[in-house]
Amino acid sequence: MTKKITVVVETGKDMFSCFMVGEHKDVTGLIGTGKTARKAVEDFYLCYEEEKDWCRKEGREIPALEFDFVFDVGAFFNYYFINVSAFAQYAGINASLLRQYSSGLKSPSKKSIGKVREAIEKFRKDIDAGVLIDRPVLQYV
Repeated sequence: MTKKITVVVETGKDMFSCFMVGEHKDVTGLIGTGKTARKAVEDFYLCYEEEKDWCRKEGREIPALEFDFVFDVGAFFNYYFINVSAFAQYAGINASLLRQYSSGLKSPSKKSIGKVREAIEKFRKDIDAGVLIDRPVLQYV
């Protein structure tokens, strides 16, 4: 049976990090770090593979794990390559303030995080509704 574990990806000074949330008796110390959020997630998976190898050498089996990654504002924009200024305009959020949140210079309030979440949900729905054309525009005329 696969065990689900929540992993936080957060913005730090000059780097990003990942860590498990909560207590997990079968797995200890899985972390990841990197210059980008993607590199931190990759490092986290590498740490998991190393933990599995170490457990096998010790004669223990590590359970099958599935990771749910949750991102702080800075890690989210870094991981998904979203232009912060354009997103702020789309969301009706102050671009300068959102850039400060995404760079880790300021911590967003719960209200601000709520606005970002609402905008992400709106964006997801817009993307889901979008359809790319399948031939050059002139063929539709």
